[in-house]
Amino acid sequence: MRLRKCFMVVLLASASVSAQAELRREEGIGFYIGLDTRLVNVGGTYNGLDNPNGNRITLLLEHVDHYHGIGAYSLTGPASLPTVVDTNANNQIPEVSSGEEPLPLSSGSGLYAETLRSAVGDSEYSYLGMASTASLDSFPVASPEYVLYNSSAGRWAGSLAGVEVGLQLVSLTPGLNVGTDTDTNIFDGSDVYSLGDGAGIEFKPVFWVASDAPGGTYTAGFRLINLTDSSDVMDSGRFYINFAPVPEPETYALFGLGLLLLGAVRRRSS
Repeated sequence: MRLRKCFMVVLLASASVSAQAELRREEGIGFYIGLDTRLVNVGGTYNGLDNPNGNRITLLLEHVDHYHGIGAYSLTGPASLPTVVDTNANNQIPEVSSGEEPLPLSSGSGLYAETLRSAVGDSEYSYLGMASTASLDSFPVASPEYVLYNSSAGRWAGSLAGVEVGLQLVSLTPGLNVGTDTDTNIFDGSDVYSLGDGAGIEFKPVFWVASDAPGGTYTAGFRLINLTDSSDVMDSGRFYINFAPVPEPETYALFGLGLLLLGAVRRRSS
């Protein structure tokens, strides 16, 4: 009986973690955009100093029951004379600490036919859709959404209503493009793409390269910026998303055939 109770506890705990880990994943949303309301650092080397992210827009990764701030501002140097930096060590997707390879770009279809594009996969980082933290508000107490929204003592529950948020392109590996389900290149006319009102953001980017793009890592660098002149909300730090093309199966087949032919020629020559 005791063993059965322990087993049930484990099952319930696992189910709870699983539910919390999904939230809006089925919609492709794995990232949130929030306002950092913590004005003073708590703990660590810079305890009691002004938080350089206070009142800044911040990109947040959903990680079970809490957020990971991605590419937020940071402080370096001695506490007596710190330097403010517009990014931090945790500014890469996938996160360096995860040990994961760059996100794969695989064969597209429809609007993205003849391309290798981003898509939801096994990695938690592949859910590249972004939404306002406000989309998690109003859920029942103790629900996964409630827990995430109120994590870190409600640090990310500040309102971005009335603030037009823009996604600014900071850098882009040649050959990599950024689009949506209806537009293959959202940065063809400007380095800023409006995500709309900060309380209602729903953005699902598509990253892609040509189907014959060479191998390697392709990186897109961004920051989130305030496009509303009348608001004192400040821009986010820099963050980067990394990708690697995955050749189509027929490409591997042609490569294999080439190796076989090369081997046959060498044998004949010898």
